[in-house]
Amino acid sequence: MTSMRIALTTIALTVGIACSLKTAGAQLAELEQQAFDDAVSTVSDSVVQIRTVGGLDRVGKTLISQGPTTGLIVSADGYIVSSAFNFAAQPSSILVRLADGQQFAAELIGRDKNRMLVLLKINAGRPLPVPVAVVSDEIVVGQWAIALGRTFQSQQVDISIGIVSATNRMYGRVIQTDANISVANYGGPLVDISGRVLGVLVPMSPQAASDENAELAGAEFYDSGIGFAVPLEHVLKVLDRWKAETDLLPGKLGIGMAKGDAHVTEPKITSIWPGSPAATAKWQAKDVITSINGTQVSTQAQLRFEIMPLYAGDSIRVTLARAGEEIQTEVKLTGTLPPFRHAFLGILPGTSDTTEGESPEGVSVRLVWPEGPAALAGLQANDRITKLDEIPIKIPSNLQVAMDACHPDQEVSLVVIRDDKELNLTATLAAMPEEILSSTDVASLSGKSEEAAEETASLKPLNVPEFSQEAVYWSPTLEGGQQPAMLLCLSDGKTDQNQQLLDDWQAACQRLGLVLLIAPPKQDSSWESDDLSYLQQLVRLAGQRLNVDRSRTVIIGQGKAGQLAYALSMASRGSSAGVISIDAPLPRTLSPPQTSPSNRLAVLAIESDGSNFAPLIRRDVEKLRNQGYPTTWLQKPMQDDRNSLDSATRSSIERWLIGLDRL
Repeated sequence: MTSMRIALTTIALTVGIACSLKTAGAQLAELEQQAFDDAVSTVSDSVVQIRTVGGLDRVGKTLISQGPTTGLIVSADGYIVSSAFNFAAQPSSILVRLADGQQFAAELIGRDKNRMLVLLKINAGRPLPVPVAVVSDEIVVGQWAIALGRTFQSQQVDISIGIVSATNRMYGRVIQTDANISVANYGGPLVDISGRVLGVLVPMSPQAASDENAELAGAEFYDSGIGFAVPLEHVLKVLDRWKAETDLLPGKLGIGMAKGDAHVTEPKITSIWPGSPAATAKWQAKDVITSINGTQVSTQAQLRFEIMPLYAGDSIRVTLARAGEEIQTEVKLTGTLPPFRHAFLGILPGTSDTTEGESPEGVSVRLVWPEGPAALAGLQANDRITKLDEIPIKIPSNLQVAMDACHPDQEVSLVVIRDDKELNLTATLAAMPEEILSSTDVASLSGKSEEAAEETASLKPLNVPEFSQEAVYWSPTLEGGQQPAMLLCLSDGKTDQNQQLLDDWQAACQRLGLVLLIAPPKQDSSWESDDLSYLQQLVRLAGQRLNVDRSRTVIIGQGKAGQLAYALSMASRGSSAGVISIDAPLPRTLSPPQTSPSNRLAVLAIESDGSNFAPLIRRDVEKLRNQGYPTTWLQKPMQDDRNSLDSATRSSIERWLIGLDRL
């Protein structure tokens, strides 16, 4: 009996404890829910619904949502912030509905292009509720984070609960949360458990296609557990400045740096934009940035953490290391840089001087550009350049890197070997020329290259996995392990045209050392923008399988294929040497990326006599020239067969291709 009483007592205690725990758990859940409700209630009156009218349905490949979005009141006199994603479509009018149901027309005051926000203004005729911002230092990883939006049902807010999963993301500009963030919630607040606002929800990505559509980058992460918010404390700090300046732009120094892993590569300057803050401060190539505003930096990633959160107009103190000396400078960041125009010496380097140790030191001069800086300085064919401004030159890539650090109108010193004698010359560099070399100019390059190509040559298939198209290619016979360049022709997909292209271009490709790659559109239909991903993968595959030098790829297309050639060459950001468009203006949605030392893209725009696109083509030629792209315009006769090129035009294209190796 005693044992039974003990057992019954134990069971009773266990049940009692279990009931107590269950009750405590229920009470905790109830308290937790009450805390969430109180937090939401505290801030909900500051959350507004935004509707936009008019504008674009699509920006690039991104379909813009037509539903309501969210904003957050940040000033009692009617200023509201929202995500720039909501306004990428450039709407013609904006309507804001407050929590009480009142609706007002809104004016877009300006954009923060660094943090992807917009500033709106309404006139409500009364003070509006402004939320309390969390001090950034108090934001702790792991704390509750509540994402709010006011979307289709304007009388209530949408709620998603998570935690703060990281701080100082995207190089110090945003905090990260695992709360699900839908597109409609962009622009709404991320709130802590006390109802204070941590930040404003935005999509963001470290990689954006271009400055023009950066506001769309990162939207693919919505509802993925990876969301971002710009700290509200920061928004309030820059609000007065934002009102005055309307647009806040990312701050730029105007420098180029060595390629490599940003987390281990030192911040050593390789080139400087003329007219940039760095140029004004008299920075030099080979300078190493060691500190920003007193904070030490030893890698490019650390430098980005210090620079990327800043805006145009911000001044910073920068310490440089130069030849063992410490230099203190102060620079004012800019929002826009002048187009980078590559400096031109006026030579074609030798084609066999590609590997150190396999040829005499220095870069041989294969051709001197007529009336170019090298010709005026006294350089001659067969000279060998061994130094440029005291920089040792062993192979053409050394000379290209040295030239990337120069600018037009700059005077440079050259050390040249001629007939075993060392000469010291001085040249004043120019901008890249746009004229095509004449037949007389390139006559000296003939010889072995004039040998006829194989008459029995045939095209071989090159298939990209997961794509239905079958590309074909032909490879030239090269000597000495020379790496071929590539001419990528965008065809109409007809087999007979492939053979015609081979017949037209085989001899020239043999002379120039070019792989001829012919790519068809999907299912023999016309080219579409969706084919871009196929072509990008095809170029990568050609680099791997055919040992192609992808940086010396040239893309040619006509009509829609010409527009896609533009898109492909400019999406590669420095991986293409040239683009040839025939009767094709720039795609309407394409914004050419900014020129830079690593982007040496040259453009050949060919217009048929009497082309309906002539006004657009000529407009785009001027646009590209103004943006720093060396752009050549060529007119050809109108052919009955639109896919064929007359022999004179093909000859001009070949001579233009020869000139792409110019330095």
